[in-house]
Amino acid sequence: MGGEPQCAACKICKSLMWRKGANGETLCNGCHLKRVNSFLRSQRATTSKIDGRRASSKGKSSKGKGSNGRHGERTGKSGANRNRRTLFKRKPQRSPVVEATVVASDSLFYKGILYQVGDIVSLQDIDESLYYAQIRGFLQDQYARKSTVISWLIPTVPNPTNFDPMYFIPGPDEDAPRSMDCIEFVCRAPSELFKEFECHPPFVIPRKPNLEELAQAADQILDCD
Repeated sequence: MGGEPQCAACKICKSLMWRKGANGETLCNGCHLKRVNSFLRSQRATTSKIDGRRASSKGKSSKGKGSNGRHGERTGKSGANRNRRTLFKRKPQRSPVVEATVVASDSLFYKGILYQVGDIVSLQDIDESLYYAQIRGFLQDQYARKSTVISWLIPTVPNPTNFDPMYFIPGPDEDAPRSMDCIEFVCRAPSELFKEFECHPPFVIPRKPNLEELAQAADQILDCD
């Protein structure tokens, strides 16, 4: 087509979409939809007429065969079959709504290790830095997903390489549970370990004496004399 397309039905030259008719003619979108709708209406009309004829023929045949005794037996059997079909065609019932249930416990078996309340665990962040915490409890839902609630332990020395309770103090408690995949077992510990430290602080290691400070103190004593 060299120039602008033109609808073969309404002779317009502008349309959002151009279609091809049954005979290959160019149609605009509106004329094409009109032809499709008219075709569908005619098909519906013909199918409704055919269904009406079939229903009327069935009614006549059932009336004619009602006087026969044998036909009565057949209808009885067909009625029994229909009753059986209705058993299978009943409306499906909705399954009961399952409510989420969470079970709390003091111990939990996970990946070959029996975790208990009070155990010391380690957690690693993105920078591969280790942090230590103490387990306060365990949770498990109906889908067997296991999680734990922890209390953070704050170190009193910078970058501890190993866990030593002498160099940690109790930190904040977490309210949201964490997945068991996030923790690694470190050691066993009683749940009241750091509470006892709060009441009775551990022994503080005295710092090493500074020789320069001792020399200055001796000079001050000599000057006073």
